[in-house]
Amino acid sequence: MKIFTTPRFEKRLKIFMRSRPELTPITKQRMKEIASNPFSVNLKTHKLSGYLKECFASKINYAHRIVFTVNDDELCFIDVGSHDEVY
Repeated sequence: MKIFTTPRFEKRLKIFMRSRPELTPITKQRMKEIASNPFSVNLKTHKLSGYLKECFASKINYAHRIVFTVNDDELCFIDVGSHDEVY
């Protein structure tokens, strides 16, 4: 599977990891898990609606999410942050 990121994701990830350094290891782990199997049960991946209807979200922890798209053989990370920030 090819993995891409958006410029917005790169910027938001840098800010997210700088402001929440305690979540850096689990965020990296979740991104690896999403890359290997985006629909794994432990990720709690779910389809979004509204203007994000083409996207999926996965939990980092109770309050934080990673938003991404999956098309054929491509995965693109879109956004990362708290529930309110990404939705």
